[in-house]
Amino acid sequence: MKPTALFFARLGVLLGFWGLAAGTAQAQGFEMSKSGDQQIQVYSDNGIEWYSEELRVIARGNAHAIRGDMTIDADVLTAHYRKGAKGDEIWRLDADGHVVIRSPTDTATGDKGIYDLDKAVFVLKGAPARLVTPTDSFQATDTLEYWEVQRMAVLRGNAVATQATKTLKGDVLTAHFKDKDPNAGKPGAKPPANTHPAAAAAKPGGEAAAKPNAKSDGEGGLELQRADAYGHVVLTTPTEEITGERGDYNAETDIATVSGSVKITREGGNQLEGGWAHVDLNTGISKLFAGAPGEGEGDSGKRAHGFFIPKKKGDAGDAPGFSGSVPGTRPDAKTDGEK
Repeated sequence: MKPTALFFARLGVLLGFWGLAAGTAQAQGFEMSKSGDQQIQVYSDNGIEWYSEELRVIARGNAHAIRGDMTIDADVLTAHYRKGAKGDEIWRLDADGHVVIRSPTDTATGDKGIYDLDKAVFVLKGAPARLVTPTDSFQATDTLEYWEVQRMAVLRGNAVATQATKTLKGDVLTAHFKDKDPNAGKPGAKPPANTHPAAAAAKPGGEAAAKPNAKSDGEGGLELQRADAYGHVVLTTPTEEITGERGDYNAETDIATVSGSVKITREGGNQLEGGWAHVDLNTGISKLFAGAPGEGEGDSGKRAHGFFIPKKKGDAGDAPGFSGSVPGTRPDAKTDGEK
């Protein structure tokens, strides 16, 4: 099917469409589907193809879709629209090549992306796809999903969440967020100008695209509340590495739990093994248990055990952090002073 019309321009071509009136515009996170009656504007440096019978528009070459303070940049953007009461309204955006989805504080990047405005969710693919907030970063080799209403990201394939000096890895990882700014969405906030130069300030795939539009703490952006990891879980802190089958990190308390064939490894090779670990990142103390809370110590014959490598003369003392009250913990190796 040939396009009904083909537009070219040196500096850009602008088409305006109505978006889906899903709510009031917010100042936080990724909320392209929640911008009320604002239009979605599509720009392109090399041209825009309009397929009227198929109800889609293709923008090629440094393409941008803008709605309020949200932008989507890509080499090629395809906007799928339908007839609405106020005119044509976009319900889905497909992005190909150097994809950057940007809010004033948060950035998501990938090679390909779909933003479904009906479902208020976008999916990115890349090697890897990334999500960066003012305080955290996330990446996955298969897909990265972000759900607007739930304030949740789902990462699949070698998923990694990084916050300061700690990381949480897994086959699948979910991240739950809240807004950092308690005044988000309140009247009186002046939205940024909806202009093409502002949207094109960072070239897709360039240096600026790989970084968040950083603001200091308290100036908005998504804030991690909780992260859950599933499959081949690895929690890394400055002092130890904890592996297991399931991991949960509470960012508000800075406490993590890891379960399922848990192993805690410290510098020097000391290890603890068990069924469930409680890691307090505030104190640096890790507690290892034979089973999950509620399981009796001798109910299943499970035991927690440790492997401790004796220190040679002149070596520094053992690094602190292993709890001395770990139920069932028993070193298998004798120290130098034992017979």
